[in-house]
Amino acid sequence: MRAVFINLDRASERRLFMERQGERLGLALERVRAVEAARIDPVLAARLNGRWERPLTGGELGCFLSHHAIWREVAGSGAPVLVLEDDAVLSRRLPAALPVLSGFEAAEFLNLETFGRRRFAARVSVDLGGGVQVRRVFRDKSGSAAYLLHPAGARKLLARAERGAAPVDAFLHGLAGLHAFQAEPALAIQAHLWEARGHAAGVDGATSIQAPRSRLPLTRANWRFHARRAWTQVALLRFHAMRAARRAGYERTPMRDEDFEP
Repeated sequence: MRAVFINLDRASERRLFMERQGERLGLALERVRAVEAARIDPVLAARLNGRWERPLTGGELGCFLSHHAIWREVAGSGAPVLVLEDDAVLSRRLPAALPVLSGFEAAEFLNLETFGRRRFAARVSVDLGGGVQVRRVFRDKSGSAAYLLHPAGARKLLARAERGAAPVDAFLHGLAGLHAFQAEPALAIQAHLWEARGHAAGVDGATSIQAPRSRLPLTRANWRFHARRAWTQVALLRFHAMRAARRAGYERTPMRDEDFEP
């Protein structure tokens, strides 16, 4: 299986971090050069930006385009691809789980990480054997550091991208019609979240993508952004109704810290 990690040219420490993980786990991780914000064509940026709940930062747009380039390759292939960001701390169970997960044909997108937040998902998981389970996810919120993407899922993502960009995790987890699943227990976690659990990640977990931002002012120029955000909140009512009817749960993805220790 092809396995790639996205990495900026200047982030040499993170590149080494991922390469060492690959060597330790026996995974051939292929580096894909990330898109630098400063090198994005202004015409392309203008076409993609301004169509989400707020304007995207240059870093967010660069991250989106980095993933987008991989989606194009996956869409034209005949097999799923493991997509990683360069701050993904990987479980030692990942190599054995990948063949099992890639053979689960019901999934178009299969999230491998936990972001520590609750998500709307099926109440019952599917046991694939070997200690690997998957759960249908109806609506998640965060995380784009580790996922398995099938060609059918990539084509859906590309089609949606024609209408504009969003922070890549929101884009991935908010696409209606994408057959999304979650691996359980989680097989990856971002470095800054691993550190928050009291562990040493082995790489600087700081990221500008997750940096706090001020609230978007309520001005006439921003009304479209606020309208989209309001519509997103309204759309969530459907999932709360599923939860009330016991058709969906609202829980965090389980993980086993001991699976991530060397």
